[in-house]
Amino acid sequence: MEFLEHPLRRELVREMHLRRFAPVAAPASLVQMVSLVEEELREAETTRLTELARTHGGTFDPEARHAMIALNENLTFLWERHTEATTLTVISHEGQSSGFEEASKWLLDWPGVVVRATKIFVERDAKRARKLLPEMEFETEDLVCCAVNAGVTIWSDFRIRDDGFGRLLLTAGDARPGELGRIIQRLQELGNYRNLALLGLPEVRRLMPELSALEARLAEESAQLGEDNRRGDDQLLSDLSLLSAELARIRVASGYRLSASGAYAQIAMDRLESLCVRPHEGYQDLTEFTERRLVPGMRTCESFVERLRRLSERSGDAIALLNTRIDTRIKAQNLDLLRSMESSFNLQLRLQNLVEALSVIAASYYFIGLVAYVLKGAAAFPDGDRIDLALAIATPIVVLAMYLLVGQIRKRVIGETEGAAKSSSKD
Repeated sequence: MEFLEHPLRRELVREMHLRRFAPVAAPASLVQMVSLVEEELREAETTRLTELARTHGGTFDPEARHAMIALNENLTFLWERHTEATTLTVISHEGQSSGFEEASKWLLDWPGVVVRATKIFVERDAKRARKLLPEMEFETEDLVCCAVNAGVTIWSDFRIRDDGFGRLLLTAGDARPGELGRIIQRLQELGNYRNLALLGLPEVRRLMPELSALEARLAEESAQLGEDNRRGDDQLLSDLSLLSAELARIRVASGYRLSASGAYAQIAMDRLESLCVRPHEGYQDLTEFTERRLVPGMRTCESFVERLRRLSERSGDAIALLNTRIDTRIKAQNLDLLRSMESSFNLQLRLQNLVEALSVIAASYYFIGLVAYVLKGAAAFPDGDRIDLALAIATPIVVLAMYLLVGQIRKRVIGETEGAAKSSSKD
């Protein structure tokens, strides 16, 4: 019976089967490198993997995020792609088998920049492991020794040797090859994610002086908000806007790295918890070593993020307060302007009333004059003064002509005004 399958179902299942580590049986040797690979180098990485797989009789899927290639019967190569990093591992299943050193060397030419490189030596029991301790040249004061899952015991000082690699020595304990491979994977992921998490700490140290300077500037400019400095408000607003832009730039520049550091640190602590570390008397254990520096480093990053957030909020509050003050001042100026316009309007109204009163008088005077012409003409009809008669006849004709002329002028002015309004609305 067929059913409707979610388009992401198979991808999710494949995701759950990623990060598979090859079984490891003691004695064995491993070398692992973690590199940050830029996006433009991914194609070169894919090309190398394709050639490597073809050389050893296999194939490589360019869309894959994990690959396991048997270099020979004793050597296994593991590749895994993370969000920004690549993990490369070569496993020699019989100690320092033939070809192991050569395989370790060509890892050095892999695209990207290395953030962690470790050589791991696995012995069957503690007696054989202790014989190798002098060869490891561990720093006694920094030596970490403890037991983890399945009785596996580890030794390391987590320092970088002259060849650029760290050293990790461990015994197989009671772990079978599959379980031992997973334990080694968790141990390595703890160190790998710890290093990736601490990448944010130098970024914070670099940006901290700049953030302190911006904080001092914000305090100085915020103090000016309490002063009545109307002429300088525009300049103050410009300065605060520039400061907010610089804070935004810092947040954008550091946001990804610091959020990634927090996520990596959480994964590292999860791996540490899953290892069930048991200390050996007289040595520092893996928990103590990890927490001694990782936790303070992450607290510093968290403090920086919180400080940056608070500064951004304070800057925004200062800008909002200054904008309110500027708006209030503008409203007060507008109110004064309205009052001035109201006073001018009242004066114009009184003048208009006076003009209208005078106009009534003038109109009455001229109207009486027109009536007088008509009356004089009527009195002169038919044998009176011809001038009075002519004026009486001309008076209504002139009034009618002036009425028509004024109407024509009014119509033309209205037409020109409407045409100008339409042209301006189209523009």
